[in-house]
Amino acid sequence: MICFTEFIKSSWLKASVLTLLAGCMLGPEYNRPESYGLTSAAFTSTSTLEEQQHAGARWWENYNDPVLNDWVAQLAAENLDLKAIAERTIQAQERVAIQRGALWPAIGISGEGVRGFSPSLVDSSARSYATDVNVGAGISWQMDLFGRTRSAVEAAEYSALASATDYQALLHVLIAELVSQRAGLSVLNREIQIQEDIVGNRTQTLDTVSRRYRLGVKSTSAVGVYTARENITSARAELIFLQQRQLETMLIIDVLLNQRPGTLKPLESPFPELPPARIPEIDTPAALLDRRPDIVGSELRLMAANAGIGIAIADLYPDLTISANRGFRSDELGGLLKNNNAVGFLAGQITARLFEGGRLRAQIRLRESEARELTLQYAGTVLTAMAEVETALVQERYLRQQVDQRRASTTAARHAETLAQQRYQRGITSLLEVLETQRRRRNAERNLLITQRASWQARVNLHLALGGDWLGIPGTQG
Repeated sequence: MICFTEFIKSSWLKASVLTLLAGCMLGPEYNRPESYGLTSAAFTSTSTLEEQQHAGARWWENYNDPVLNDWVAQLAAENLDLKAIAERTIQAQERVAIQRGALWPAIGISGEGVRGFSPSLVDSSARSYATDVNVGAGISWQMDLFGRTRSAVEAAEYSALASATDYQALLHVLIAELVSQRAGLSVLNREIQIQEDIVGNRTQTLDTVSRRYRLGVKSTSAVGVYTARENITSARAELIFLQQRQLETMLIIDVLLNQRPGTLKPLESPFPELPPARIPEIDTPAALLDRRPDIVGSELRLMAANAGIGIAIADLYPDLTISANRGFRSDELGGLLKNNNAVGFLAGQITARLFEGGRLRAQIRLRESEARELTLQYAGTVLTAMAEVETALVQERYLRQQVDQRRASTTAARHAETLAQQRYQRGITSLLEVLETQRRRRNAERNLLITQRASWQARVNLHLALGGDWLGIPGTQG
């Protein structure tokens, strides 16, 4: 029976195992870098929100839109970009397994049987035969005395975690894009409805002007008829343009949901009114560090680079490899496993790099520079995140006020148009006044819709800036 009991019991190998277990790890200890502004007591614009409640993990559900909720579930399960980055996450995890495998000894078995013949030395017409049969197992172990392999495992683990945060960040961004497209589609649907009303109103205006012209009403001329006709054709062209944009938006949503372009049909249900702001309770910039996946991923890559310094430093030190072999060799198969046929060896090898033209020291300096670069990138990511939060908070406040003013402006424009129509019917005012009030009403309604969409987008930006409770998003890879 092939075994390594004798070698495991040997005091020399025991000492080697203890040396491995007690081996040191080289390289700097990781410390989270300080980032600009994290000592601030709070965000300067936090007070702009009247209501600060915890939004929960599914922040998009605050919009109270069943259509959007179904789309998010489909996106998390089917989006191709997400599936691709999920594969990259799996690849990173397998790299960890590869690095961990280097911590263990490599064990192999082999067997060989040879039967040869040659002319007999006694009788040249005869042949002499020889048989050589051997079987054995070997073990080779490169001991991690200075932590090179463990540093490589650590770097791979941090890189794998960073890859997982990339998945989460992309999912978060795609959900935000889906919310934005859903709101945009609702705005386009409303614009189309308004434009259809305008086409109808201008058709009625053309009929009225044409009738008054045929009746010879003094205040009506051919110019008025052509002007009314030009207005209706312009309105129809605008309607066609809006319908084109509606289809383009639906195609974008089809791609996000990984369904055949053209699958999505026009929606009847409007996007609900924007609810009050419900955001996570996060008052200080430092609280962003563990909330935003881009910040978490940036720090994990910095930690991987820090472990890479340990790998480069460990290359300066010797490598110790232990090899052992145990087997049996015989000139006949039948008696192969007898004790007197046992063979084996135990060997140790030390390899040290004495001179490589400064390559090893340069490698250390390179890894240190890479770590410093990632430190600066991390600080920049944090600073950008703080600015995004402040901007989103300001947008949340001022766009809400703009929506209120736009709504009041639209109401006034509608009243003005109604009065102008009545005055024109009674012959008190000209057609130009009617057309002008129609134009102003259309502009007021369009500006209201544009501002409403901007407020929806600002809310999405706020969730993105604050991290959006990405740890609770369905389908995230931890």
